[in-house]
Amino acid sequence: MAVPQSARWLSLVPLAAIILAACSAPAPEAYSGTQPRTPIDKIPAGGQMKNFTLVANNQLIDSKYNLPRGANGGISAIRDCLYVGSNIASQGTLILDMKDMTKPTVVGELPGIAGKSMGTESFQGVSDLNLLVNTTRMSTVGKYTYKPAAADKNIGLVVYDATDCRKPTVVAKVDVKNEFTHYMNLWRDPNKPDRVLASVSLGNGVPEDGVDIRVYDLTGCPKSCNPKLVGEWGLRAQLGVPALVTTKYDGGSRTDNTQTHDHTWSLDGRRIHLAQEKYGYFQIDSSAIAEGRSCDPTPATKKTDPGHCLSVFPDFKPLLSFGMEVATVHGVVSVPGRPYVILNHEGTSCPFGGMTIAYIGDKDGFNNYDKLTGQIVGPAGGYSGSYRADLFPRQVGTFAIPEQNPDRCPKAGEAAPATTSASGPYGLDVLRGSKTIHDSIAFPSIVFSTWDGGGLRAVDITNPQTPFEVGFFFSKPPADVRWCSARSSACKDAELDAEGVPLRVPGATPPDIEARSYPITMNGYVVYSDAVSGVYVLKYAGPHANEIPAQGTCIAQNPNVQAVGYEPCKPYVTWSP
Repeated sequence: MAVPQSARWLSLVPLAAIILAACSAPAPEAYSGTQPRTPIDKIPAGGQMKNFTLVANNQLIDSKYNLPRGANGGISAIRDCLYVGSNIASQGTLILDMKDMTKPTVVGELPGIAGKSMGTESFQGVSDLNLLVNTTRMSTVGKYTYKPAAADKNIGLVVYDATDCRKPTVVAKVDVKNEFTHYMNLWRDPNKPDRVLASVSLGNGVPEDGVDIRVYDLTGCPKSCNPKLVGEWGLRAQLGVPALVTTKYDGGSRTDNTQTHDHTWSLDGRRIHLAQEKYGYFQIDSSAIAEGRSCDPTPATKKTDPGHCLSVFPDFKPLLSFGMEVATVHGVVSVPGRPYVILNHEGTSCPFGGMTIAYIGDKDGFNNYDKLTGQIVGPAGGYSGSYRADLFPRQVGTFAIPEQNPDRCPKAGEAAPATTSASGPYGLDVLRGSKTIHDSIAFPSIVFSTWDGGGLRAVDITNPQTPFEVGFFFSKPPADVRWCSARSSACKDAELDAEGVPLRVPGATPPDIEARSYPITMNGYVVYSDAVSGVYVLKYAGPHANEIPAQGTCIAQNPNVQAVGYEPCKPYVTWSP
């Protein structure tokens, strides 16, 4: 039966309505890419942000000068106490009460070592053991070099009893045989929770003995604390790699340091992930220490030197550094529950350094399929095997901010740019301070990272091959600080007392952002330290916010420490080889 013309028109009405509604509906917000850092003078007083809310900021005011103290270092936490270190020996590690996360309050200062900076970049704690471990570092302010007592020169770790986290007491000092302590990390034995190891990387200066890493057993601390050296390793000590490698090319040359900058234990302790300055990311075998087997703690001296507590994997192939290779591999953080690590590449000169995501799985295989039958073809007719990315790590993704594009840097032989042309569309601000990444904390689908002049960034890593930004926070720096950092602004000469000791280093230019510490989370909030502006407490409300536990503390780089079987905290069980 023929359908009347009117019926045919009526049948089209719903479709027409749908089309009209679709055309009139607001278009979804387009992804605008990674946010360029807003020039300082255009950042609002409360900061500029996406998917973050500013909950609190304590600028850590210096009472003598009524200015933010500046030169803030790393952070760590035990229960509701936050510890904020210093980049210089002129001031100590502060203790903040975080019981009310909206009101971080300074309640004291951690005892330290006179003449050494404390908590410059890393220190860690084990809350249920009341154990806190801080790092020390030699310090120079302006032309003045602090000189600790001779007995303290090589003290690299200070161990505390934090039963009262607001008043920790020193229970041990660890001589690390080197004055150039850089980073320190803890590993807790999941099978013996009272067994805690502290490992230090000695990546500042050139160790005469070629040792990059030393490991100390802190079992019994803090109640009965007698740290014991249980392992040493160095790329130069074992493989004879020179401390400095010079590469010549047409028109010039470059010299690279070959030391280990930072490191992180695997959850089971059988491997240590290395952030190596020249040769990138690789792993060393620490299974003997993790399993408590008898081994030689001295450094191995050749590639296949058996019986040592720490050693290279003979077949391991390093993963080279990020992008233009102007940056060193600064830090390495495991992604919980997934076979990936986040590599932070620090470069303080343009084009700075960004983030690499590396695949390190060892249980994933590949096979050749017959296209007609869909069957796996065995070794006789094709190929099959394992990726073994634990031995041959694969770069699968990178993330950087716009200011890191190499074409925005000054050209060779060019003076500091007088116009925006040499530094791209963001003007001179792109070169005002370092825009490099510094530290990260990883959850299964999201990474939070501090970027010197680039602020705090939230990066979605659901698909590690295509990471993208889902949030940012740009703080508004103060007009000046007591201790200027040349990393974020130009500095004047130090003001000295009658004995030549610095009293203050004022800024010659206003400070830039200097988001520098590892971000941590406390009771659902993201917390970090800006070297200039003090402590920030933020609430993240973007994609994957549910991965931040509402209670407890999450800290990168110390497996099993917050809770046995987890990193950086419950409820995520990380993958391990």
